[in-house]
Amino acid sequence: MTTPIHDILIIGAGPAGLAVAARLREPTPSAVFTDAEHNRYQWIKKHSGRMNLRPRGCGAQGSKCSSVGGCNGVKGDDDTTTSSGSTHRLDIKVLDSSGPNWLHSWIANFAALGISHLRSPMFFHPCPRDRDGLLAFAQETGRCDECVEIANCVGKSMSKHRRKKKIAKGHEIGTVRSKKGAALEIDERDRKDYFTPSAEVFCDYCRDVVGRYGLEDLVEEAQVASIDFGSQYEEVDLHHEDDPAVRFLKVTTTDGNIRFTKVVVLAIGAGGKPNMPRQLSAAEKEGACHSTQLPKQMFLAPSVMQKILERVPTAVMIVGGGLTAAQIANQCIENGVGHVFMVMRSALKLKPFDIDLDWMGKFQNVQKAAFWSADSDEERLEMALKARNGGSIPPRYFKKLQTHVANGSLSIHIHTTVKNQVWDDQRKSWKIETDPPIIDLPCEIDYIYYATGIRPDVECLPFLSPLREKFPIEVKCGLPCLTQDLAWAKDVPLFVAGRLAGLRIGPDCGNLEGARAGAERISWAVEDVLEGWRPDGGADADDEYHRLCQGVKSINMYGSLGGFEQSELTGP
Repeated sequence: MTTPIHDILIIGAGPAGLAVAARLREPTPSAVFTDAEHNRYQWIKKHSGRMNLRPRGCGAQGSKCSSVGGCNGVKGDDDTTTSSGSTHRLDIKVLDSSGPNWLHSWIANFAALGISHLRSPMFFHPCPRDRDGLLAFAQETGRCDECVEIANCVGKSMSKHRRKKKIAKGHEIGTVRSKKGAALEIDERDRKDYFTPSAEVFCDYCRDVVGRYGLEDLVEEAQVASIDFGSQYEEVDLHHEDDPAVRFLKVTTTDGNIRFTKVVVLAIGAGGKPNMPRQLSAAEKEGACHSTQLPKQMFLAPSVMQKILERVPTAVMIVGGGLTAAQIANQCIENGVGHVFMVMRSALKLKPFDIDLDWMGKFQNVQKAAFWSADSDEERLEMALKARNGGSIPPRYFKKLQTHVANGSLSIHIHTTVKNQVWDDQRKSWKIETDPPIIDLPCEIDYIYYATGIRPDVECLPFLSPLREKFPIEVKCGLPCLTQDLAWAKDVPLFVAGRLAGLRIGPDCGNLEGARAGAERISWAVEDVLEGWRPDGGADADDEYHRLCQGVKSINMYGSLGGFEQSELTGP
């Protein structure tokens, strides 16, 4: 019995994996088509086969074509059959170690940390069709009230004369300044974009995207053990291939199952090990954990819960100064912990997003162009690190921390590190020394949370060992030096999305916008690997796809519809 071959196998069912799967099923992505062209294209598809819209010259020549569908083969949304009578949809499979559903790990993290709203704005989402898709979804479902405005991002529109007067007085209203002092203006007309959706709205929108593209049954819970690339596989069914020497990727999971695929997309987020200041012994793990472990365990340790129930004073320490540390602190206090100590080795940084605003606003292309045109990967790495600048906390969340500080349940210590820590297994508590010393630090700390993030490191992924041995590539600080198409190497159809693609995408590689940008690049590269294929269609859809692509390049954006008489092509 031979093993079937998938067209594409995606490893990871998070936002990056969803963005890739949706993009592979989207024939008219927003990166290629304007909103007006989208509307016209969808209207043609909707009315094909029903409206008597004759192309110019067809009726005069006695052609049998009597509709848009009859002339160019474009079918309605519910009809995927091509003119040749065949149907072709990519065979996509998704593997995820956390669960059998899309965003399983994300939803678990939201629940564990009590995340009510995302950090990202409304135009950060995995749908390839419409940049404003999430905003439209919130409006359509009447849930705009669940979205919260991101303060200090949108500037006030004013005349040049008034702006010059403000500058002359030494201040400027409604703008955010970069580190270089330049005003970063986000126009008032973009205010609607700078809201952040609730976790429920975002997850419901992602479910809508999954349903729209027919991605419901693609995810399977499985952990990948190894990925190899070659041609000598006895299990492969080659009866449909012209070349028996064609090479495939062999993916083996920990349960012993083997899958073959033409393309693999690695969308596993950071793809590294948690940053731990020190390794914990088996006994010490009872009194400490990394934030990545919280979805898999009780948020509060049993010993801490017992003290809270007995009304014994409790104290925990959080190591880290980013948003996750703030979320853990808030959760601890809301769950009854008496006092929380936040320690961080750097200053407390307040930023609305995980990257600087000049990488997201009106002039983001200036920064991205500089990044993409950098002379070396070392230079790009330096730019990315500078843009992210370590962990930071959004001002909206910092207000919660200030409330806890005022109530005496939280203390924040900047430029502070843990000098020594000793676990008492009998008393189930830590004795901790810090540098510099914290004056009011109690003798016993009940638990330590390490919110120190994950360092991307492709070399610590054991399942990539066969590929690294056969096709070694350069690595910079854990990030692989991929091709411009985000492929492992020129002739190796393993593509990488998420934070591991940081040297090609930019500092936003780890967020939702970077996931969508990576999906766009990967989609075009996959098209070349799977020769002759176009997104979600056969030969007819292929012709229509390229016809509309050519229309984008024409002077008149409706030039793609030039084959039809203007009077006959009037939409609603």
